Amino acid sequence: MMWNTSYGMMPSHTRPVRHTVNADRARDLATEWLRQFRPGLQTGESHAFPGYFTMHTVRDGATVGMLSVHSRSGHVWYHTWHGEFIQSRGHSE
Repeated sequence: MMWNTSYGMMPSHTRPVRHTVNADRARDLATEWLRQFRPGLQTGESHAFPGYFTMHTVRDGATVGMLSVHSRSGHVWYHTWHGEFIQSRGHSE
């Protein structure tokens, strides 16, 4: 929510936002981050949100968690506060 440029803590809907990271670059950054810090995990399904991309993390074909990539800085934020992944519901493109 902090990174959400439309609905977050500091929305930017009144000023233009320059996004330097596209979906493909976000996946590359996430893959590299996982390789370094969470070996054995791969990126899975990806969703674009205002200001960031969120991806499921996958181990042995099963979703086990998620991370986000900021669309301007490319910083990766691994979601540790969710606890064990159970299921995903209600998101549509």
